[in-house]
Amino acid sequence: MRLIWRGAWALAVAGALVPARGVAASRPWTAREPGVEPKPAHQLRNPATWPAEPAVAAPIDAERFRTAFAHLCGVESDSPTTALAPAILTAADVAKSDPFTLAALAFFGSKCDPAFHADGRYGLLAIDSGMYRVAGSPALPVDKADLTSRRLLDPTNNLTVGAVLLEMWQARHKELDEAFGGAPHRSGVAHFVWGDEVRSSGHEDLILTARRRMVAAYLGTPDVTREAAIGITVVSPLEAPPRVATSGPGEERDGGARRHRGLDITGTIGEPVRAIADGTVIFAGANVPGQARKGPIAPDKIARYAKRRLGVGGIYLCIEHRPDHHIVSCYMHLSSYLVAQTDHVTAGQTIGFVGRTGVKVSPPHLHFEVRVDNRVTNPLKTLGDFVIPPKATQTYRYVMKAKRAKARLHA
Repeated sequence: MRLIWRGAWALAVAGALVPARGVAASRPWTAREPGVEPKPAHQLRNPATWPAEPAVAAPIDAERFRTAFAHLCGVESDSPTTALAPAILTAADVAKSDPFTLAALAFFGSKCDPAFHADGRYGLLAIDSGMYRVAGSPALPVDKADLTSRRLLDPTNNLTVGAVLLEMWQARHKELDEAFGGAPHRSGVAHFVWGDEVRSSGHEDLILTARRRMVAAYLGTPDVTREAAIGITVVSPLEAPPRVATSGPGEERDGGARRHRGLDITGTIGEPVRAIADGTVIFAGANVPGQARKGPIAPDKIARYAKRRLGVGGIYLCIEHRPDHHIVSCYMHLSSYLVAQTDHVTAGQTIGFVGRTGVKVSPPHLHFEVRVDNRVTNPLKTLGDFVIPPKATQTYRYVMKAKRAKARLHA
């Protein structure tokens, strides 16, 4: 089952089996596309499942925008990265683009690093200049001289060019979908990643989630709370819900040798993980091969485990919320954490960061568990509409398809 599941997962997150829509008999030009295919990302079966993205009224307050950008990038307010915020506002204003989307593209593409370069992509927005040099494709609204690697490593130029290109994709994305087909998606943001033919909406979802995170920080939006049936008031473990859940409890792992015990929630490496409710940290450590629970490990020592081979939970934390019923939440696959065993934490407090420790195949995610009286429960019932359930994803569809195929094979 393990190989079947892996193959199904790869097809699902890459969007390779998503039927093309409205493909013309002949394409008007050779499709512009990235030189290296983007890393897989989970996607919804129907992008319309997402609620409307939040709007921000003009004029934009420059200082609040700067603070929100620092929060998104996970840097100090006086860092060189934060100092790029005015350039984002200027580039967006000139191109009549959304500055929060530009900032989200910077977080997604380069993790806010203006010196970024990998796989033919350069600069803050990780622009793939080769995508824009296809013979016969439409004339660009920018000077190709500004698409050299040297020019794209200039953050001001990178943002100026990127804002104009984003608006180009926004203006033409419906026309391009009719000509090239591809996976269903919501906007030109998907084309910024994929070019003319969008093969997955998952990357757009991650970018717009980052945008929601920054908008919430900019507006000072308070956390939404909900009364969980287990008897505690909770907030989302990741910012800017709803978030996509891709795998629930009970699903097979390691060829059926064990069952998944929690809920996998899609995230981006480095984004904050929060305590869902007030409580006390009862474990802070790692799942180490041959020693399932190694801890406590102090926050300033845990980073040394991030690059080691770890067991299925990786670096993780557990918090007890109600001692009388031993209500515990656990947060796994972290890159690091900020709290120590026995610390008291409050709802919404940042306790760690999304990572991939202990993960064999999947993209970055938070593995989240809820236990009551030492019994594993379904976190979907605790989180409610903070998450979009796994059944809504392409991943779930193809994993189920693989299971049915296996069952027929052994019938």
